[in-house]
Amino acid sequence: MNKKYTILIIDDKSENLHYLNNILKDYDYNIRATTDPSFALTSSQSYPPDLILLDIKMPNIDGFEVCNHFKNDKNLKDIPIIFISAIDDIEIKVKAFEQGGVDYITKPFKKEEVLARIKTQLKIFENNQMILSLVEQQDFFLKKIIHEMNTPLSVISLNVDNLERELGPKEQFEAIKASSKSLSSIYNDLYYLTKKENIKKHIKVINLVNFLSSRIIFFDEIAKTKNIIIDLEIDTEFEILIDEYELERIIDNTISNAIKYSYENTTVTILLKDFSLEIINEGVMIKDTSLIFEKYYQEKVKNIGLGLGLNIVKSICANYDIKVEITSNEFTTFKYIFPQNIIIKES
Repeated sequence: MNKKYTILIIDDKSENLHYLNNILKDYDYNIRATTDPSFALTSSQSYPPDLILLDIKMPNIDGFEVCNHFKNDKNLKDIPIIFISAIDDIEIKVKAFEQGGVDYITKPFKKEEVLARIKTQLKIFENNQMILSLVEQQDFFLKKIIHEMNTPLSVISLNVDNLERELGPKEQFEAIKASSKSLSSIYNDLYYLTKKENIKKHIKVINLVNFLSSRIIFFDEIAKTKNIIIDLEIDTEFEILIDEYELERIIDNTISNAIKYSYENTTVTILLKDFSLEIINEGVMIKDTSLIFEKYYQEKVKNIGLGLGLNIVKSICANYDIKVEITSNEFTTFKYIFPQNIIIKES
């Protein structure tokens, strides 16, 4: 630990403060000590400590209530709190951990134990801060990647269309367009993941037949690389109230997966029936349908993609109360049952 950490000690008995201060003073810590919990909380808002030693049994306000105040402050909630108490009772110890404490030291204090527990918790705190920093860097890096992906994808799509107009249809152009659309789908998933908290929803009436037809056209080149036909069957035509971009993430990820895991020379069937949507493919069987919505999950037999798409689908469906049913044997079926509150009308 390179940083000089600040430890805040809160105890109503000054002799305990002096004793703990004497234990810690020879080590590389900044020590702040007080018998006043309210002052401790106020001062921490201006100068947050790195760790708190907190007595449980104090007059006016006990340690559990003080801990609650810290945990309810967004700027202080992550500070590790070690409870200190003369109460050696299992129920009290359990409550201390339930309230958010990271450790519990009983009085009378033993120097070696106090030092070891403080050192351990500061090391954990240090590691957690490092992880948070790495996550922030990863998030920044991911956003940079997403930003940089969009322009070359647009350039590739534009130029391959121009070449096709000049030279006529060619198998190589179809392959380039299919690959470009696969990357575009990945881009849209990553964009949604990084922006979903701030994306403003635009709920509108969407005719599913028209919408599905447009997505089938989008995936046509990708399907052709495996000689797969995408067939739209309409038993019931209806409209739903939903954000178009979120509906696109549901449909695109399901169709994309259906194509990925289909055998060549087969058909992906999209069926609208009884106010539900089914996407059916013939291909690799899903061994455990309960796992496929987990983030980063991939079927071992087809280690492809990022394993993020269906996790996105799950979160969007949950927001709209869309029920998802999956069956998988010779054919795999993803069935989306729309709740009555987003169905607009039957045409």
